[in-house]
Amino acid sequence: MAEVESLVVLEERVRKLEEKIFGPLPKDAEYPEVVSTLASLGGQLGSALGTRDRMMMVMKRLDELERYLDPVYGESLELWDSVKMDLVMAREEHLRTNHHHLNTINSLKSVLDSQHIADTANLGEELVRVAGGQGELEDSTTTQSAQIKQLLHQYNDIINTLTETFIKMDDIVTKAEIAALPKKVED
Repeated sequence: MAEVESLVVLEERVRKLEEKIFGPLPKDAEYPEVVSTLASLGGQLGSALGTRDRMMMVMKRLDELERYLDPVYGESLELWDSVKMDLVMAREEHLRTNHHHLNTINSLKSVLDSQHIADTANLGEELVRVAGGQGELEDSTTTQSAQIKQLLHQYNDIINTLTETFIKMDDIVTKAEIAALPKKVED
């Protein structure tokens, strides 16, 4: 009897939720009734699980599984003092490190509570302005880098052309000097 009442109450709550979400819109394929859809899905799930024995065993033990997965379950177990001591000793280094960090934070509390830190909330607009300026500078830097690369490429082309020209001129001058040398007269 109580289950029937809880289902009726649940169905009424879902209907009210439908009315709040969909309003007076007619229920059709675009706005299906939630209750009938949930009932249909529940039936399909039940029939799918009913044919699988392993799933039924899991479903029967679901309450037990939920109890084991509950975070409070571990706290409810009674542990011997020696086990508790071993757990604490195993985490000793971690606890000491946390203690050291907490002491450091406590010693720096005056800095964290300073007016400079409190004033940072008012600097949001300035931070946005500075970030925008930095974005503009990055764009400018990218443009200048591209221009510098182009100028270096032109410079390298000019130097390569001059080098080739000087090599050709040296070859021509060397041939001219060799041709200008006095020739030995043969007797």
